Amino acid sequence: MSEQVGEVNRTFCEDDSGTHERCRALINAVGDGIVTVDADGELAFANERAVEILGRSSDELTEFSYDDSRLDPADEDGNPLETGTFPFDRVREQGEPLSNRIMGIRRPTGGRVWLSVNGAPQWSEDDAFDGAVFTFEEITDQRDAESELEEIHGRVTDGFYALDENFRFTHVNERAEEMIDFDDTGLVGEHVWETFEWAATSKIQEEYERAMETQEATSFEVLYPDPLDAWYEINAYPSSTGLSVYFQDITERKERESERERMMGEVRDSEERLQLALEAGEMGTWELDLQTEESAVRSPQHDRVFGYESPVEEWGLEIFLDHVHPDDRADVRQRFEDAYETGSWEFECRIHRVDGEQRWITAQGEFDFDDDGTPIRAVGVVQDITERKEREQALEESERRYRTLAEYFPNGLVTLFDHGLEYTLAAGQGFDRIPVDPDDLEGHQFHDVWPDETVAELEPALQSTLDGEEARIELEYAGREWVLHAVPITDEQGNVFAGMTMAQDITEQKNREQYLEEAKTQLEAATEAGAVGTWEWHIPEDQFVTGVSFANTFGVDPEAAREGVPIDRFLSSIHEDDRDRVAEQIDETIEHCDEFVSEYRVWNADDDLRWVVARGQVECDEAGDAVRFPGAITDITERKRAELEAEKQSRQLETLFRVLPVGVVVANGDGSLRRANETAQEIWGGDVFDSESVGEYEKFSAVWADSGEPVGPKDWTMYQVVQGEEVTEPNIFEIETFDGQRRIIMEHGKPVRDEDGNVSRAVVTLTDITERRESQRKLEETVAKLEASNERLEQFAYAASHDLQEPLRMITSYLQLLEDRYGDSFDEDGQEFLEFAVDGAERMREMINGLLAYSRVDTQGGAFEPVDLNAVLDNVREDLQMRIEESDAEITSEELPRVNGDDSQLRQLFQNLLENAIEYSGDEPPQIDISVERDGRDWVFAVRDEGVGIDSTDTDRIFEVFQRLYTNEEHSGTGIGLALCRRIVERHGGEIWAESTPGEETTFVFTIPVDS
Repeated sequence: MSEQVGEVNRTFCEDDSGTHERCRALINAVGDGIVTVDADGELAFANERAVEILGRSSDELTEFSYDDSRLDPADEDGNPLETGTFPFDRVREQGEPLSNRIMGIRRPTGGRVWLSVNGAPQWSEDDAFDGAVFTFEEITDQRDAESELEEIHGRVTDGFYALDENFRFTHVNERAEEMIDFDDTGLVGEHVWETFEWAATSKIQEEYERAMETQEATSFEVLYPDPLDAWYEINAYPSSTGLSVYFQDITERKERESERERMMGEVRDSEERLQLALEAGEMGTWELDLQTEESAVRSPQHDRVFGYESPVEEWGLEIFLDHVHPDDRADVRQRFEDAYETGSWEFECRIHRVDGEQRWITAQGEFDFDDDGTPIRAVGVVQDITERKEREQALEESERRYRTLAEYFPNGLVTLFDHGLEYTLAAGQGFDRIPVDPDDLEGHQFHDVWPDETVAELEPALQSTLDGEEARIELEYAGREWVLHAVPITDEQGNVFAGMTMAQDITEQKNREQYLEEAKTQLEAATEAGAVGTWEWHIPEDQFVTGVSFANTFGVDPEAAREGVPIDRFLSSIHEDDRDRVAEQIDETIEHCDEFVSEYRVWNADDDLRWVVARGQVECDEAGDAVRFPGAITDITERKRAELEAEKQSRQLETLFRVLPVGVVVANGDGSLRRANETAQEIWGGDVFDSESVGEYEKFSAVWADSGEPVGPKDWTMYQVVQGEEVTEPNIFEIETFDGQRRIIMEHGKPVRDEDGNVSRAVVTLTDITERRESQRKLEETVAKLEASNERLEQFAYAASHDLQEPLRMITSYLQLLEDRYGDSFDEDGQEFLEFAVDGAERMREMINGLLAYSRVDTQGGAFEPVDLNAVLDNVREDLQMRIEESDAEITSEELPRVNGDDSQLRQLFQNLLENAIEYSGDEPPQIDISVERDGRDWVFAVRDEGVGIDSTDTDRIFEVFQRLYTNEEHSGTGIGLALCRRIVERHGGEIWAESTPGEETTFVFTIPVDS
């Protein structure tokens, strides 16, 4: 059984079915942050917890290096980390795991978050260092927020800069820097006419100055000379403080306009290439003669959509309906019946392929009618849209964050729309120029908002965007000319989940020619289907003719490719490891006049390596000789990169699973244990995770840590998770391990669900908290002992002070009798001795009363209630009225707040501090000031006097019981007053201290919580 578990362990992150989802669920199930760093020190991955702790999105984090200065890394003492001392440096240089490294990271909000970091190196198949995996837990409670404003602004337009009224750059976005800051010296602060001297006498200066003078927007096209040598479309919007300039590289459009005549010739030859593009886009076509009722004529792709590898002989409406999902069948039948009236149909539905697999398709077509209105012919197209439907089901509600686009696009329109072409956002000042409002768009379908002619122009661009391509069109609406940019919005996996359009008013520009619109729409449809380009090889003449995009993909001159070049010119661009294989496939396809399908790598015009899939069909004459070979290619680079990245992540995640500082156990949906990492095995004392069912959990011996009750098979966290429960409040067990030890463990768990919502995996994490619980128990015992000791000390102080009262009263009484009866009999020394004795007894009484008050602060204090400190201060002034008048003291105070506290003790606090200030005021009349300010959750009070002051070495000692700085002859007192003040302040949850300059002033400062 352990061998089986070991085999499962080895294949867990290598299983082809759902590997990525299970591994991702695993790393998101643990409570630690996880990041991976590649061999160059760049952050490659961050789990959900890491994103939460670091306060940055996963996309943002992947732009960071391990020593990025924006993270402001610090060691555990708060000192900046020096080069070579980062955790990544340690793992890379030593090639060994790193444990419990404490460091600080700065969040974007400015707050610092402290982390405990563990890490391990990652090795490639040839044992070369391939990066590192780090786990960390947050050891602070701070939170933060992130801002994606700059990223969104970058999507608004290709280039943007702002000029002040003196034509100096005040802002340049990244795209603008890429296009015009060719010296890479920075433009902000520079004068535009000094930086671009040629522009000072160009149309740019004329238009900018006219815009500033008239305060009217301008739009024009201009050719930037060397080193840019490019055409730009410029839109400038003036204000009282300067210009906002948006610009777009239109060089390609200019080139296209100059080559329209050549494109006309290509359009005439594009019909067959378009059909190949439909095949490349996996769209099947069919045609049915309704008069003869013969079996429908279909393309091979049509039958493949329904799961038939080879064409079927018979096909008709009823056969089609048999494939339709039962829940959709009635609606589909009604759609066809309605089409007899409307002339066309378009719908999406579920089907069951011949092998039983359920898929989604889209179907559209139309009827041809005779003069009597009777349908005589039907044509249609079907396409498998299963992947698109799955993406739609996983669509996240993220459009809200793009509402800030309106702030950065003041002279146009910004919209977001979903795959159903329903608008989810509309904003921009451009709505002031058209007869619709943002509310007319949001929540409404695209076709319901715009006139039919506008729909016809906009829809191809929107559909192209939803298929992942950017689009740009020009159109007329509401008497104005507009240019519209459409871009796809993708999630972290690169899937398109929405589209965004940005429209600018370009009324001053001429209306674009439209005579190529039909051909353009067809070519856009081919692009939507994923075709990069098409080819046609005239085999006898060895003339390989292609379009521009195909030629660029293979690094061939587009001009020569239009006329035709030998096929070897294209074969030479194929990667050397693929070239011979592709050549052999071509020869074999020509020999059998067969279909051609092949995947391979090519070097494009930019010397970048791209993956493509090529599909074509060799055409032969009656003699069987190959004469023509048309086809199309699709760029599949992103798909291939995703596959390679998935393999790399699997290796990283496997390393992560091994080095996690907590135990992890994974089970199947039926409760059978699938695998466990080394930490889990160490906790339980061996590789014992081989149970085939929940019932076999009996071999794991444990009791509940808090109650001591036995733990049954269905009490285990794993059982709860298998039942679909996410265990976030941990279960605490005391276990007996298989090597004879007793441990206390804490378990969390999380289920992993399949597409239908059923539990397919269960993940449980184990943490050994044995030492933590023991430390907690010892701490609780120590606290209890200290509390008992304090209580006994308070009882002793009270009893001792109380018991001293009676003998002191006797001494005082007899001294009084001596003075009354025999006072006249004492000589001068006797009188002095008697006075000393009476004074000493009085001071002893005051000390005992002070000690009693000190001991009763906690035990006999009153209940806390709202107290107006202004009233307290007024009462204290009345009590001290005689001393204030005798000393000619001046007491000033700010308005004091209300606090929750003991009214009697707060009165005692202020009285002691004022008496102290009067007593130690020096030779001048006392000047006492009381102030208060709020510091977060505390009120901070200050009682300041201009008296004799206190030496800095004594500012702590004066708060101890019976600690005095002067003799009784110099200043009277018991030495308890300030100690009592500290006891009262501490009971109210605050602190007290003294700040003093000897001979000048003293300030007693104390705090009381705002909600004490």
